[in-house]
Amino acid sequence: MTRMSATESENSPYPGGEPPVGGVGRPSCPPATPPRNQPAVLAEATPHRASSHDSERAYRIVDQVRSAVIVELEHAWVQERENLPFQAYLKGIVEKECPGLDGRAETWLRTYDGYDSERNCWKDIPVATKKEDVLYDPLVQIMGDILKHFGNEELEKDGHVIKQRRVRKTHRLLMPHNPDDASKDPLKSEPDISLFGTGPSATEETTISVRPSYSQMASLWEVKVPPTFGEKERGQVGAYAREVFIQQPNRRFVYVTFMTATEIRILRFDRAGCYYSRRIDYHKEAVFFVKLVVLLSSFNEELLGFDTSIYWEHGHRFMRMKPAEVFDHETKAWKANTEELLFTVDDKPVFSRRTIRSRGTVCWSAKHKGKTYIVKDYWRAQGRAKESLFLRELAGVKGVGQMFTYQDDRESVRAGRGFVDAADMVSDDGEKPVLDRWSTRVVLPKYGDTLDKAGSARQLLCAIRDILEGHIESVLDKQILHRDISLGNLLLSPFDFEEAVLIDWDLAKRMRELIAGQATEGDSRTGTRAFQSVKVLYGSPDLLKHHDHMDDLESIYYVLYTILHGYDLHGNALQFSGNLALWHDPTQNAKSLSNNKRAFLRDFIPEPLTRFNGAEVQILKTLVRDLAEFFKPRLDNVVASLAARESFPAYSYDAAKGDYETFAGIITAAIQKLLEVPTESVVPLVPSPTASLKRRRQDDAESSRAGSIRPLRARTGLNSTRVHGTDSDSDEEQFSPPGSPSPAPQRRKSKVDMDLEEYVPGRGNY
Repeated sequence: MTRMSATESENSPYPGGEPPVGGVGRPSCPPATPPRNQPAVLAEATPHRASSHDSERAYRIVDQVRSAVIVELEHAWVQERENLPFQAYLKGIVEKECPGLDGRAETWLRTYDGYDSERNCWKDIPVATKKEDVLYDPLVQIMGDILKHFGNEELEKDGHVIKQRRVRKTHRLLMPHNPDDASKDPLKSEPDISLFGTGPSATEETTISVRPSYSQMASLWEVKVPPTFGEKERGQVGAYAREVFIQQPNRRFVYVTFMTATEIRILRFDRAGCYYSRRIDYHKEAVFFVKLVVLLSSFNEELLGFDTSIYWEHGHRFMRMKPAEVFDHETKAWKANTEELLFTVDDKPVFSRRTIRSRGTVCWSAKHKGKTYIVKDYWRAQGRAKESLFLRELAGVKGVGQMFTYQDDRESVRAGRGFVDAADMVSDDGEKPVLDRWSTRVVLPKYGDTLDKAGSARQLLCAIRDILEGHIESVLDKQILHRDISLGNLLLSPFDFEEAVLIDWDLAKRMRELIAGQATEGDSRTGTRAFQSVKVLYGSPDLLKHHDHMDDLESIYYVLYTILHGYDLHGNALQFSGNLALWHDPTQNAKSLSNNKRAFLRDFIPEPLTRFNGAEVQILKTLVRDLAEFFKPRLDNVVASLAARESFPAYSYDAAKGDYETFAGIITAAIQKLLEVPTESVVPLVPSPTASLKRRRQDDAESSRAGSIRPLRARTGLNSTRVHGTDSDSDEEQFSPPGSPSPAPQRRKSKVDMDLEEYVPGRGNY
């Protein structure tokens, strides 16, 4: 990994090799080694509906997961039409994959001891039973016989087993859930029948474990006696499917078969909800049942719902992709690509969203030719702009995460369900259409920790200042608004010319569309609930109009407040109390949160500041108070519009410039004051990767007296020069902003420099 010099353009992730003109000149902000990551209790992005991933470790019992899934999937259940298109689609898949299977299935049924061809029934299934448990064994026997006869038990290559399929009764065999859901004791559940499988996209193992696990689940089969398919049953099977998504992070969809003694329903859970068949008599439709078992035990992992571009090989996980273009550093532009890129991927994702119906974001740490990236896979909702379009335009903007490559519209939910008519995507209750979603992949260099891991108060504020600069350019110059500011989207940067970046632009929108009222479903409350502004939480677009820059600035403020009052000196998350407990409580509705934040900003009674200590505390307290005061005129406008039932004032770019100037001035003033007081030393428990990559600088107070600050963005009051002492004998390069009369001297790369190189998005040698 290379320790970047701002003047070593071949190492920069920015077009042109250096931060753009208009960058923030800064009092120097030494990144003292921050502490180790600790899990924080944070609300995740929930644009317009409840989610089963609304909080960490929230569930005491599995029934609570089921209840959350019911709410999450509200208005997202779609039954196939009377002409049975789902069944026809499944039959077509099997016929394409296994030509001639119909005839072979008919022949087998005529000779199979367990089927009566004259009466069209499976002999050992007691159709009149009122006891569910008597159905398990005969069903498992039939399905196992199908697997064995049609060669779906094992697949060998070069004399070695590479894939297996087994069907097992898992009733009373409790399978553990992921640990992040449980508030205390581990959660476990027991589908009635499970069809397990191994394969390179599914598992590292080639053989099925003796201990049943959702991580090896190919398809689920739930047995009931009455044919009722109501809320209780839906929550139960939905919770199973959700756990498969969580433990198999490259899963695109999950099949669940809902069975009685005489009928089945096939359910397809995906990121838009659940699409399911009408009831099928699997005694009379025995050939179809055979084909269904063959399909749901297929060795073709793509048919089971896996993203086969991610796979295991020789004990390592890989990802392959062939993007249409990549960023070429040599030409400082995007160029067409014809090469398949191969990434080595960590065993487990850096992050995965624990939901069914959502963007389903999964982030992987991946290496390609010695450089480390974050690959973000998610499902973009219909009507949302492509994140790649924004990131292409924001190339070179300091304070914004830079993109290496991307793949848009890899596949859609609608196509995966076999739909050709948009009218097919209408929920059972007819409430509203179910939005389509598109699989998307974005690749960025790997940045550092979230801002709660800043090693000093100065580094924290410098990080916010750099993110603010990126936000200013995105809004005022590019006219792009982020709209999802949260702690998880603000990351420390390993690059010398910036302390932090703003990532995750998948909910961004163009200002002209917002001003014109061109809304997407859920736009009025887009964002992460804990950090949403008062205006956004009120959710009254007819009066309060669209998201704007002040909503994002207010979100930045709530991130800062959370860090300063919700973390200890080592950057460990504390048990939230007071305002923070309310903001991060997923059970709170938008109205209660908006009322709380309104009172908080209006009255501002600060809570104990816990993240830093010493002389810095009073400066930070003043900063927090001054920023709260900054938002009061905005708050008055919101209250006045709601009270008088009058439209919110029209958006003004000139007013936005003034807002940015004031906000930036408050941050810059606090940074200057911090330079005048000693930094309290905080000994980290474990050094953070980000901190270890940042080189130590000289004492800032001494440096600031010897240096100078050159303002480069007069319209905001932000400054962009790093300050260094002229008598330094360290290996710190002397940074010269664009336009300086003489270039910075070159220096020999150290081991730390070499190590940092993997963070750079590439120089054309892809």
